[in-house]
Amino acid sequence: MIKTLSPYYKTIPWVLAGTGITTNKYILNIYVWSGLKSSVPDSPTIEQENINPLGRRDSTDINISRFVNGFLNINLPTQTTTGLTDANSMVWVKTEVIYYIDGVEQTPQLEETTSAVKGYTYGIEGSNISTPANNYLATTIEQKVNKTGVYLFSFLASETVSTVIELASTTVTKTLTKTASTNSTDLIQSVYVKVSEFDGDYIEISKDGVLINTILITEEPTFDPIDLVFANKEGQLQTVTFFKEKITKLNVERENYEGSAGQPINGVHQYKDYNVNGRESFTMNSGFVKEDNNEVFTQLLLSRRVWQLKDNVYIPLNLGTNDIEYKSRYKDRLINYKIDFKFSFSKINNI
Repeated sequence: MIKTLSPYYKTIPWVLAGTGITTNKYILNIYVWSGLKSSVPDSPTIEQENINPLGRRDSTDINISRFVNGFLNINLPTQTTTGLTDANSMVWVKTEVIYYIDGVEQTPQLEETTSAVKGYTYGIEGSNISTPANNYLATTIEQKVNKTGVYLFSFLASETVSTVIELASTTVTKTLTKTASTNSTDLIQSVYVKVSEFDGDYIEISKDGVLINTILITEEPTFDPIDLVFANKEGQLQTVTFFKEKITKLNVERENYEGSAGQPINGVHQYKDYNVNGRESFTMNSGFVKEDNNEVFTQLLLSRRVWQLKDNVYIPLNLGTNDIEYKSRYKDRLINYKIDFKFSFSKINNI
């Protein structure tokens, strides 16, 4: 799987395999499409031509992520009860190389079909890094969730057999089954967990009979927790809940000009405002979390898309915090993160 926010290289030799012949040109054809894996477009989506005037006999590396990234979107779930929904966050990508020898086109070589998502890898991981082996497309970290809130995560289903997700609390168990598919629109499934449908102190998440993660059902008696949804490292939606104090601000910008008619004694403004608008922001405290939640906050800060999920409405946000100091149980004992957010729209609707 290609994660299009990081490099994914195709290594293409200048020497035609099995012949020892050096080619003077090749064209890398890239096909990008949604739908069934077998429904390859008749014509390439992108054609990348490379010439070899010096007769090189080594290889070239071409980063194809940059060609594919623009074809991907993130779609927000619309359901309101626990269940599966098609993420529609993946496309199919086929590559092939057309070599030319003395101007004569050869049969396609190095054909490969894979998938792509709008995810990324860390610099220390290198390039061409695929999805986790268990195909669970979220952090496998024990997180607190609001007792009346929502938890979102995604998984990559199988192309050949059904995939079973089990959500189990003290006395409530829900089983969600995704049949095998080769359709890019539903091969990745988003799981919407309405926490109030479960009981006890936790929900265990299992995939095909293997325990993957546990989320802790938490009741906050003083503050109003908020569920934040963000695009994570795998290019999928995930939630993190902030439990403690929220401080909201309004920043207003305006222009004005000086008028020359009328008198202030008659209620006339000498200086008149125009282009007045504002933007709200807020600072939120996570509440006490375990040290391994540092990875969740890392992916939150690196996310390009963030929303507040409130009353089944996804409210778009921008991050106002650009750096955090990682905290540890040894140094800080009680770990709380304070992060700034801005609403991604003006207070007065002007679009």
